[in-house]
This record gives sequence, structure tokens and C-alpha cells, in this order.
Amino acid sequence: MIIQEQGDDLVLIRQTDHAVLSGHFARELGNDAFAPPEPHESFILAATEHDNGWNEWEFVPEIDHVTFLPYSFMSIPTREHIELYQRGIERVIKADHYAGLLVSMHCLGLYDRTRATMPGFSAKYVKSQEAPMVNDFLQSLRLQQLRLKVDLRADPKMKDFTEEKWLQWNAMRLEALDRLSLYFCMGPLEGATIDAVPANYKGTEVDWDLQPEGNNAATLEPYPFRRDPLEISILARRIPKRRYADDADLQKTVAQAPYFALKYTLRAGGARTRARGAGV
Repeated sequence: MIIQEQGDDLVLIRQTDHAVLSGHFARELGNDAFAPPEPHESFILAATEHDNGWNEWEFVPEIDHVTFLPYSFMSIPTREHIELYQRGIERVIKADHYAGLLVSMHCLGLYDRTRATMPGFSAKYVKSQEAPMVNDFLQSLRLQQLRLKVDLRADPKMKDFTEEKWLQWNAMRLEALDRLSLYFCMGPLEGATIDAVPANYKGTEVDWDLQPEGNNAATLEPYPFRRDPLEISILARRIPKRRYADDADLQKTVAQAPYFALKYTLRAGGARTRARGAGV
């Protein structure tokens, strides 16, 4: 659950709806400056379903017994976080091994403290006593990824896409779209940079510059999508910002809250492009 604090209210966005927006961006990705994702359908599935393990939790959200407010996607207990991602990864693997591999790599990155300082992106907070449990989980993800790579490399149609560089480029692209979705879901819109986004599969990386524009709009440069502008709609619910007595109190309040749409417009920005590596 993603939570925006707005005065006396909390605006709630489900992780699964945030992921749907990531998938929307993945479907739109590709123009003269940005290569479309390959393998196309597998990448779109990974972007759309990378948080599907949250589905059950979102039906019965829980409160943090320190704050008596709902757990967010960053504050949820680590054991629950691990369990829901294990469930979600297995679901994606059953549908598409390549998409499952990307989601497994994405989950591994959520625990990478070296990436925690990027604006709008943080690693999962882990208490010291949780380190052995997390290390076991991360090791299981690495073994899972090795098995998936072996299976995929036996398929002539997928072999090229499982080269380490290609996989890393796709994982970095997935992370960038995840962060772009979070930019709109977490609000309010401010200037931000999403760094090291692969523009193609030849080594070119760019930094995406996001700048707010009035009336729920933002600009992005260099612009990676086939349509300009791109209209965005995110399902959300609003509940009072108050102490919740228990999980049942929160769940009843959330269930009674109607959905509404947060709408934004994303368009191409100016010419402050910063590129690294090979020419676009």
C-alpha cells in the first residue's frame, strides 16, 4: 500500500494498481530515441505483475501497532514482505519464465542498500535481528534466478535475451518504470531525477528529468514513450488520518471508502538531455 498524507486524510493506493501503471508505461515505451522492450510481452508482464503478491494483503490491510496507522509498502514487517514477494514471483514464473526472472531480480534489488539513496526510491528497512532471514531469502532468489536462466538459455528464442548485459538492462528499465510510477503515486509532484535508464540495448544510459507542471502535469526528458502527451489515471481511496483501534477497524474503513481516480498528464520536456555511453 502506498500512502499519501493530505491534511486530515490518508490517500491509499494499492501496490497492484501502482504496478498496473508501471505496465502501462512499459506498453508505451519506445520511440525514435528509446528502443522498445525486448522480449516485449514478457517485459510488459513483468512490469504489470511485479507487485501481484500484494493482492491478498491489500484486501485485509494491517495497522502498525506503533503508529496505529496502516502499514505502507516500506514499513510492512519484513517477514510478510518476503512471503508476499515469494508468492508473487511464483505466480509470474508459472505464466512466463522470463517475466518471473525479471520480477525475481527486481525483488532482490529492493533489499540493495546501495540503491537506497536515490530520490523516490528506498531499500527495504531490515532490523539487525532480521538479517539472517533476509540473507536466506536473497540466496534463495539468486538460486531461483540461476535455475530460470538455465531453462531460458535452453530455448533458442530466449537465449539472446538471457545474456547478463541484456538482463541487467531490462532489470534497470523495470526499476526505472517502477520509480516513474511511484513518482505519481507518492505525490506531491516535485522535481526529481531517475538515473541510469537504458535507452537501448547497446549501452546507452540517460537520466530522466521530471519537472512538475501546473494542473496535475509533469514533463519528462528525454521522453521515452510513443505517445505525447501520456494520460495517467490511478485508482485511490481516501480514509481519515486517525488512530485505528485494530486491523478490523482499518479494514472496515477501507472497505467502505469509495474509489476515485488521480489523473495526471505526462509530456515531453525541453532539451536538457544528459546521455552517457554510446550515442542514442
